[in-house]
Amino acid sequence: MQTNLRQQLMDALNGLMPPVAPDPDMDDATRLDACADENEYASRVVEVGMQLVLRRRMEARRAEIEEALARMDAGTYGVCEDCGEDIALARLFANPTARLCVHCQSDRERGPLPRCA
Repeated sequence: MQTNLRQQLMDALNGLMPPVAPDPDMDDATRLDACADENEYASRVVEVGMQLVLRRRMEARRAEIEEALARMDAGTYGVCEDCGEDIALARLFANPTARLCVHCQSDRERGPLPRCA
């Protein structure tokens, strides 16, 4: 089973774009004096912002996958980090980077219960 999950993680990792270094020319592209008008400047600022968001998401996804592979190598893959119980295989196949069982994930998403006044 872990072989299939490892392959799924490797495929996901290989499917990501390679890490991209920040483009130093983008700093020049967003200078007001490098733009024809304010509309072009606004468009460039939005474009640079979107590229930054996408880069950060890609880096976070890459880190999740690499951490899951490291847990496989360490023998802790598939064990909930909160309660120590096994994570259901169906959950791992649906989300191979899962670090928590469904119950603990649900508890975290709900957050702490509000205190009574």
